[in-house]
Amino acid sequence: MFLGLFGCLFRHGGVERAARLTGAVLTRMADDLGQPCRLLGLNDDLGTHSFVVDGLKCSSIGFGRNKVRFLAHALRSARLSRVVFLGHPNLAPIGRALQLINPELRYWVAAHGVEVWHPLGAFRRAALRKAEGVTAPSRDTVEHLIINQGVIPKKVALLPYCLDPGFNDRVCSNHLSPSSQSASVLTVGRLLRSEPGKGVDTVIRAFPKVLQAVPSAEYIIIGDGNHRSYLEQLAKETGVRERVSFLGPQNDDELREHYRKAAVFAMPSRQEGFGIVYLEAMSFAKPVVAAGFGGAPDIVIDGLTGFLIPYGDVDALADRLICLLRNADLRCKLGISGRARVEAHYSFGGFRQQLADLLTPSLPV
Repeated sequence: MFLGLFGCLFRHGGVERAARLTGAVLTRMADDLGQPCRLLGLNDDLGTHSFVVDGLKCSSIGFGRNKVRFLAHALRSARLSRVVFLGHPNLAPIGRALQLINPELRYWVAAHGVEVWHPLGAFRRAALRKAEGVTAPSRDTVEHLIINQGVIPKKVALLPYCLDPGFNDRVCSNHLSPSSQSASVLTVGRLLRSEPGKGVDTVIRAFPKVLQAVPSAEYIIIGDGNHRSYLEQLAKETGVRERVSFLGPQNDDELREHYRKAAVFAMPSRQEGFGIVYLEAMSFAKPVVAAGFGGAPDIVIDGLTGFLIPYGDVDALADRLICLLRNADLRCKLGISGRARVEAHYSFGGFRQQLADLLTPSLPV
């Protein structure tokens, strides 16, 4: 049996999206081998849920944050399981516990980014090192696993995330041309006090200079959280509140429309172990401005698909935004290169094959 243990499968966010994509791969592998697959979500609502990835319907069980029931269910599955995938390093000790019950079991752990930038507790680090392997979405996360967690290099596998299948199917060729009169800068992300390094504040601080050069510019922010009130106040204090729109959460169709209309995507963050939103923007042929930090340099190639700036550098950000907003041909050139990069390197088919290749040696003969 294939067993997938995740923190959450159904919230918005890159880690949750990666969990669904991984769950779909596990489900497909199990189906192909005529074996069952169980996906468990600790923080998902109680009960059985389903989601669809690439036409495949996947089922999961939510435990409403009840750690005892989640652990008990996982332990009961140990004897029947041969391949276990744990969607977060915090879950690694469960994999080790399952292996003690069933020594034939092999477990893999997914690392994402910030959670491994500093040494984990001794128990979690030990369980991470005992895993068959640990996946990482970027070279930066690979380095942190080796340096900060002590995982031996041969156990760490680079496994970049991918775009959701079908996300950009509706993008037509006329969306790839320099449109336009649009002068909008877009950011998509959670606005949480616990994640203050997303760079939204840097964009707001850069906007007075941007507006001096491009008076029609506007800044659109999609996402919500308890940091929003601070950012709204910052926009007032910097005198740009009327040109900054906080739209809150948007459904998938609305999100696609905002990507389509935007001139530039900007999220100069220091908190991205990867950054799926960069892929989304690039799939709509939008140039991306990011910070040269974490996983972003794996995705955004400076001068080819967008620009990288030092984190927190307001003047550098303003200069790049002004350059892009004033030059439709440059936006088009970088955007088309970005879309081609997504298609070549970040498809679900590629992700599925890479993960299957990693897990196959763990299967019983």
